[in-house]
Formats: sequence, C-alpha cells, structure tokens
Amino acid sequence: MPSARGHGRSPSLAALLSFLWPGLGQLYAGKRRAAALFAAPALLALLLLAYELRQGLVVFAARFADPSFSLAAVAVVLLLGGWRLAAVLHASANGERHKKGGLFERLVVVALAVLIVVSHAGVGYLLAVTSGAGSQAFNLGGSDLIDPASPGPSLAPGQTPAPEETLPPPSQGGRVTILLTGVDAAPSRSEHLYDSIMVVSYDPKTNSVQMVSVPRDSASFPFYFGGVDSASTKINSIPTYVRNGWIKSPNSPYMTLVKEVSYLVGIPINYYAVMDLDGFVKMIDRVGGIDVDNPSAINDPSYDWLDGKTYGFSLAAGPQHLDGKHALAYVRSRHGADNSDWKRASRQQQVMVALLHKMAQPSQILALPGLISTLGSSVTTDFPANQVADYVATGQNIPSQNISQVVLGPPYSITGISTATASTCLINAKVAALSIQLFGNDSLWYGKPAPADTCP
Repeated sequence: MPSARGHGRSPSLAALLSFLWPGLGQLYAGKRRAAALFAAPALLALLLLAYELRQGLVVFAARFADPSFSLAAVAVVLLLGGWRLAAVLHASANGERHKKGGLFERLVVVALAVLIVVSHAGVGYLLAVTSGAGSQAFNLGGSDLIDPASPGPSLAPGQTPAPEETLPPPSQGGRVTILLTGVDAAPSRSEHLYDSIMVVSYDPKTNSVQMVSVPRDSASFPFYFGGVDSASTKINSIPTYVRNGWIKSPNSPYMTLVKEVSYLVGIPINYYAVMDLDGFVKMIDRVGGIDVDNPSAINDPSYDWLDGKTYGFSLAAGPQHLDGKHALAYVRSRHGADNSDWKRASRQQQVMVALLHKMAQPSQILALPGLISTLGSSVTTDFPANQVADYVATGQNIPSQNISQVVLGPPYSITGISTATASTCLINAKVAALSIQLFGNDSLWYGKPAPADTCP
C-alpha cells in the first residue's frame, strides 16, 4: 500500500515543477533529500549568473567576446540542461510509482524533455558559434584583412629585421591606445586600401578619450625607420607597397602601417583592429541602426554603392537614423559640395561614438553575442579578448565632454602636393604640438624636437 505522503502525486505536475526549477517536483512528491540534491546545482548556477551580472547586462554580454568565456558558458548551459532533464524524468518517475498517468501525462513529460533538450542545445550552439567567431576576430589564427600570407619584410642595406612583430603593451593603470582601420578589401580590388585610419586613446587618469583620424591620402611623411615617403605614395597603401618591396620596411606590411601612424600621431599604439566594409554594414544592422546629427547636407553624385550599377548619395542635414548601407555611405562619401576626405573622417568618428553609445544600451544585451558571431570573418584585432568587458564597463562611465575628436586636415596638413594623386601632407610640427596637447607626457614628442617639415 503506498504511503500517504506520496499517494496521488501527479507525475506530469511533478515533472512540470522540476522543469521550472530542479528539485521542486521532488519536493512536491515528498522526496526532500532528492529535492535538495537537484536544487543545489541550479542554485549554484544562479549565483554564478548573479556574480557575472554584477557590472550590468551590457558588460555581461561583452564577456562573450572572450572565446574562453563563451566555451565555459557552453559547458554550463549543457550541464544545466542535462541536470534539468534528469530532474524532470526523476520527478515524473517518482510520481508514477504512486499514480499511473495516462497518455496525456506521458505526453506532457515528453514535451518538457524535448523543450529542455532543444532550448539548451540551441543556446549551446549559439554560444559555440560565438566562441568560434571570437577566436577568429581576436586574431588567434591570423586574418586575410592584414595580409597574413605576405612574404617577409624587405630590408634596405644596413637594416636589420625587428625581432618580433609586437606592439608595446600598456603600462599598469596607464593609457591604452588602439589603431582602428577600415579596409576596402572587395574582390574587385587588386590591393587592400585602409581608407579609415583612426587612433583611439583612453587615459584612465583623466577618464578621457582622444580620437585622431589620419587622412588616407597623406603622403610625403617621414618614416619611423628613416627616410621620407614620396608624394605619390599614400598612407592607406603602405601595406601594399611593403608587400611588393617598393617600401623597404623592417616590419611586415600591416605592422608598418601601425608603427607609421604611431610615429606620425606621436603616441605608442598598443593594439590594432581592422574591419572590412561588409563587416561595418553588418555591425550597424545588427544593433538596429544608429542615430547621427548630420552637420551639413551631402550630395555626392559620384558615390559608388559597391554594386557596380548605381551612383550618387544624398543626405539632408540634421538628425538621421541610418541602417548599415547608408551608414557606410555616410562614412565613405567625400565628393560633392562642402564635402572632403577629412569631413568624412570626422563623420567616421561621429559614427564610432554613436555606435558605442548604442551598444552601451541595455536593450542591446541580446544583440551582442549575435554581433560577435556575425563579425567573425569581417574583423580582426590583437586586443585581449578577456579585457573587452572591462573596457566596455569603463566606456559606459566616460562623459561625452571627455571625448576629444580631431581630424588631421587643415590646419594640420596641406592638400594638393601632388597633382596626379591629390595627396595631403601633414605639417609635422603642428601635428607634434597637437600630440602633446592631447596626450601630455605620453606623447612621443613630449620634451623632444618635432620632426622636420617634409612637405614639398
């Protein structure tokens, strides 16, 4: 004869309770020891989640940029799913000892089991994809975006190769600087053109950010390893020129660009990040577009939408909401009245700030893991993946007035130094003075003479 405590317990209800929280079904069936056993791991998982959420939802989502964190999350999700499944089946079996359920009871249990398997397997798969994309984006295996298959660097007589392709790490508690480059690596291109070159530097001492954009047409600049560039070689083509041996650099193609920008802007660069055009469009679309205040109307009849067919881009002045396609046009357009290379560089900085603000909103919590998985092949960086969330947390506390944005157009440069290529030349003394103004004693030119004028 069944005991009074267990008699009449519905197996489907017991299963449903353990589906909602492992152990509840066992407690309902009067199995207190089993209830505690099943509830403890779920409680531990809840406490772990609460700990990871200590800095907010956005920072928690940013942690999935770290492949190791994503893989650990996969393991937790799958183990918790298995534990929930075991709790549901155990609770159902205990109920059936006391009351045989009909077909409906069994169908309920089967449905609950399927829900657990599908949901946990689905989340686990998404996190695994995110981890794989993070490994690809965080430069753990190289990337075509920085020409990893290029031959070794060419050397001029008397030059010796650099011992390692490394950048100086930031000091403990010191300034962190990253070079952001946007690359036009479309199949129709015979070379990679780094048309967006932006230095972003964070100073924790003042909780401020300095953004400096270098015009992609810059030429006639001094090289960090000696000598001067010609008026016909633009800075966005440096990697191609090094790869082909036309520039004799002691470093690899892309690293030559990184170190050259560091030398010209006058700040040690600690990390780099590269994004192609397709990745930019995907990123903007993934976050639901961005809002910008267009400072002046754009009417660029020659803008190429990269489809080989249509031309022309227009945008009214004032507040605008841009999807990925139009955000790309906004940061690429440079022709037409009241438009130029440095004005589009200023718009690139504006879009970067708008994107950071958009991604810092709690509503973006669900978009971030998908964003990482979408951008895996379109982004590469050597920034430490396990530090992304920390800097996202920091970025949320930087007021807008602490962000300085400068484009090295006039008065820091002159244009038209080469009629054939419409090149721009940086006025080295003015750029060095700006570097000291922005970066203080972190500037490479602090307390040192500025480089000589190299403009024709």
